[in-house]
Amino acid sequence: MALHNRQKTKESWLVKLPTALFDLVIQFGTLLFLIFGTTMVRDENMPLYLREGTFLLLAISYVFSVAIAGISVNERERSAVGTISSAMLLSILCWMFFNGSIALVYEVKLQGKLLALQLGITASLTALWHLLAREILAVLRRRGKNNYMVLLVGSGHNMAELYNYMTGAKAEKGYQVLGFFTEKPDDSIPEGAIRLGTVDKLESYLETCKPEEILCSINPALHTETVNRIALYCEQQVIRFRYVPEMEGYPPRQLEASRLGNVTVINLYEEPLNNPVAKATKRAFDLVISGLFLITLYPLVWLFCAIGIKISSPKGPILFRQKRTGYEGKEFECLKFRSMHPNTQADTLQATKEDSRTFRFGRFLRRSSLDELPQFINVFKGDMSIIGPRPHMLRHTEVYSELISDYMVRHLAKPGITGWAQVNGCRGETKELSEMKQRVEKDIWYIENWSVELDISIFFMTAWQILSRKGDKAY
Repeated sequence: MALHNRQKTKESWLVKLPTALFDLVIQFGTLLFLIFGTTMVRDENMPLYLREGTFLLLAISYVFSVAIAGISVNERERSAVGTISSAMLLSILCWMFFNGSIALVYEVKLQGKLLALQLGITASLTALWHLLAREILAVLRRRGKNNYMVLLVGSGHNMAELYNYMTGAKAEKGYQVLGFFTEKPDDSIPEGAIRLGTVDKLESYLETCKPEEILCSINPALHTETVNRIALYCEQQVIRFRYVPEMEGYPPRQLEASRLGNVTVINLYEEPLNNPVAKATKRAFDLVISGLFLITLYPLVWLFCAIGIKISSPKGPILFRQKRTGYEGKEFECLKFRSMHPNTQADTLQATKEDSRTFRFGRFLRRSSLDELPQFINVFKGDMSIIGPRPHMLRHTEVYSELISDYMVRHLAKPGITGWAQVNGCRGETKELSEMKQRVEKDIWYIENWSVELDISIFFMTAWQILSRKGDKAY
């Protein structure tokens, strides 16, 4: 169970401010390069960007971009991919605001090559700088700087998981676990952890040592007065208090609290895509990308694939249509370029290595992922999204929903052409039940952690894997 990914310390701006200043150096440096190092910005022999107020507009555009996208190098739970995506989003927003304001204020027409060069330089350098800043901060945290002090109250499986996470391989996150307060004996806490005493000694300890956060797993239903007293004390002393539920036997999930009237309820799954703005944003992205692809490249791709399919396997259609399980468990007709000879097992049996049903050109389609491209039609229709859990055959849904307890949760998001599970190696044939469980876990993680940044990351990771053939398990 990971801590919230936006935890900050009082020193966060000591990290963000230098990051922002160097971001501006990159932005200003790129602008100076475009003005004096290239000939693309010249308009009637005058440097296009060398006008009164241009650099001020760039600084204002950057500030607006930071207000929207933020700077995330100090966030302890953000991955390297997330850092890159955040930096690129920040650069894209700044680029849009700046060039939009230039076009409006000075009423000039900007060149496409100029815009592409500016975005390419600023996005690449900003991403590299944010990665470097992240690594510098990790080194400082490993040396005991910028620590986030945490106190654990109670003991159990989840508390042990938290302790091992914060003190083990993720030490570069900068968590400092002060110890445990628990009624149980020393052997109830992880090896190497410090037992500071029983819970009744907690307040006297806090008089001399003030952590940033207390994580408590004491059951409030059984020890209401104790938990309320600790929570109230934390509020008075401005210490973050978080409750850690112990639900043995239930898969670890990112629980979400919400309100029904005056009552707080716990949702077993956090669903960012339930937000109407998030849904609209994701749908707009799907429509724009799928629409552009379908009216530009798809006709050429279809012609190329149609010729190859008909030469290799004359009998049968060009497109293969298969009923699959979609959003909220509803069936839909998923489209693919046909890669197999017509057969009676197409709807029940996965493709295997050296599968005799797959013809030669079909193997090329699968290895290159070209067979999936007709699914952009599904995306445009609204049956699928570009990014999401891969849709499974109806037979697989029937079988695995009986074998894996939380299998159907993956259908709380629209199925995707690619997804978090696929870019993490979970594609192709699933020979063992454990492989499908791993795929389901990653699908649910995606649903619980969805963001625009995550979708952009998966999009680029998919493109890289297709080009590099890295982790290729499709056959």
